[in-house]
Amino acid sequence: MILQHLCEYYDRVAADPSETIAEPGFAPQNISFVVLLDVDGTLTDIQDVRDTDGKTPRPKVMRLPDCGKRTSGVSAQFLWDKADYLLGWINPELLVEPTKESESDKKKRLKKIDRIAKSHKACADFHLKQGDLNVPQFNALCRFFEHWTLDQLTAQQLEKLESVGTGFGVFRVRGEQQYLHEIPALRDHWIQSQSGNEESGPKSTCLVSGDLQSVARLHPSIKGVRGAQSSGASIVSFNKDAFTSYGKKQSYNAPVGESATFRYTTALNKLLQNGSDRRIQIGDTTYVFWADQPTPCEDLFGFGIDPERAEDEERAKEAGRLMQRIAEGECDTPDAGVPFHVLGLSPNASRLSIRFWISDTAGELIQRVSLHQQRLKIVRGAKDRDMIPLWLILAQTARESKEIPPLLGGALLRSVLTGGRYPESLLAAIIRRIRADREINHVRAATIKAVLSRNYQLEISVMLDPERPEPAYQMGRLFAALERAQEDALGPGLNATIKDRYFGAASSTPASVFPRLIRMSQHHVSKLEGGRKVVADKRLQEIMGRIDRFPGHLGLLDQGLFAIGYYHQRQDFFTKKTKDPNDNQLATA
Repeated sequence: MILQHLCEYYDRVAADPSETIAEPGFAPQNISFVVLLDVDGTLTDIQDVRDTDGKTPRPKVMRLPDCGKRTSGVSAQFLWDKADYLLGWINPELLVEPTKESESDKKKRLKKIDRIAKSHKACADFHLKQGDLNVPQFNALCRFFEHWTLDQLTAQQLEKLESVGTGFGVFRVRGEQQYLHEIPALRDHWIQSQSGNEESGPKSTCLVSGDLQSVARLHPSIKGVRGAQSSGASIVSFNKDAFTSYGKKQSYNAPVGESATFRYTTALNKLLQNGSDRRIQIGDTTYVFWADQPTPCEDLFGFGIDPERAEDEERAKEAGRLMQRIAEGECDTPDAGVPFHVLGLSPNASRLSIRFWISDTAGELIQRVSLHQQRLKIVRGAKDRDMIPLWLILAQTARESKEIPPLLGGALLRSVLTGGRYPESLLAAIIRRIRADREINHVRAATIKAVLSRNYQLEISVMLDPERPEPAYQMGRLFAALERAQEDALGPGLNATIKDRYFGAASSTPASVFPRLIRMSQHHVSKLEGGRKVVADKRLQEIMGRIDRFPGHLGLLDQGLFAIGYYHQRQDFFTKKTKDPNDNQLATA
């Protein structure tokens, strides 16, 4: 089913004149450098074409002739390849003989050098056997392969190769704007050569189309999944005798036709490519999403899961307002009946694990995402986000990103997209982090509110609710009021408050802490003067009047209510009493 929907996405994009996607016989590839040739085939320069705007250089994606997946053997690509294939370039480290080198290590090193020589010869022979194509730029390339030796490289060119030597390169003739693989005559030659290629697999019923056709022996690599090998990884792959079934080896175990194999891998690589607005990273899983036909829901879905992807602030506000109206039932989802798909992939050595798959209508998914964002609505500070991305929620569950439970991200997204209960471990993880670092920020409070609303069916207001009956909520308010009285009495230079010492105990075993804190507050309130003393005294009396007793222990649910009560009361201290006409949830100091 997944491969079938990916094939349909390829057909959709290929039929859209505003979109670009590789045609059969071509595939996207990350290119790091260009070999610049003169018309006589002389190498004139090595150009680094990587994008250097970010922290690390990023290769440029080009659509290139595809000779198929290269395994352990030596096989060349047409008009592009690695530096060892194109130039016979050898990493200088291989040429240095270590002072202490065992005989086996020496054999391995010499074997690598010999393989590079064979790779370059295979690349040269492959291009020269294409014959006279009557293309001047290709003639220059053939002359290059006929006369090239590695010692022709200058020191400057060697230095460039050392920085991009592990990447892939293409050719261009000096004075020309097009790379060789972009020249129409060479592209046509490649397409014609592939149509006559008889090296196809045995015929079988394709699992995707149901037609009888040649089965792909190897499936092209999938690139763009964080944590996977840079050269790509496979979804469909067999490499052990234990996987042989009824005498069928490799991908013949899962017969997928060559056409379907090309379409699904090309579509998935397009969704995963750098800069794609159909890709989201949550934890260790990379997610892609798409609809069966062009629809605004694709942009709306991506914004709902990761609001920070919206570059235009005005557009983000507009999308946020639309999602709020959808959640409240004030308007319908555009193209609600269009089928919509979400696929999650995570790395597993040289293969990919399908961690997540959900397929539904766009209307159902957008409605659930909108409801999720509505559950997160809670009073916030001026610098806090109006809408919260899932990755930021996960970041609040652990001290470091590597400590986030690997399955929590998928479970959280599944609960959002299915409308089911949030993972029980999410609330426990947030409470645990609050007790560890004594910080209740906007994201943590919003997440607790969402979990309590969905899992425990509690109606929790956005703003402070003084009339709320639960003792745990009122104890959270009381703790915030006691902390405020301490801050007012001891001044702004206070290094630590009662929160830093007593919050964990107060939120879990209140009977052991609150009597002492109340006695301390009498000392703090007595230091205040005038109206501040009256306000503090009335506030404490009002809250304590709603609490009958302090229980010996609070469960996880009540600890969540305690945190919400504390957060609500703290935000109320810094909220202007005049509401913002544009956002009644905004709290400003």
